[in-house]
Amino acid sequence: MIARGVIDVNSGDQQQAYEDVGFLKPVHGVSLHGLLVLPAVAWLLSHTGWDEARRTRVVAFTAAGYGLAIAIALAYCLLR
Repeated sequence: MIARGVIDVNSGDQQQAYEDVGFLKPVHGVSLHGLLVLPAVAWLLSHTGWDEARRTRVVAFTAAGYGLAIAIALAYCLLR
C-alpha cells in the first residue's frame, strides 16, 4: 500500500495515490486499533482474580472479534 502510494506521489500525482490505496484506510485503522487494544486487554485481565486459562480465552475471544471486524472493514472497502 505504501510503496504503491509513494510511486504515485513521486510521479507527481498525490491524488492518484489516495485513489489507488486510500480506500483501505478503514481496514488499516481497525487493524492498528487491535494492536493497541489487545495488549491492554491482557494487561487489565492480569489484574483480575481470574485464572490463566480464563484470561487466555477472553484475550482469544477479543482477538477473534478484532479479526471479524477487520474482515468486515475489508469487505466494506472492497464492495462499496
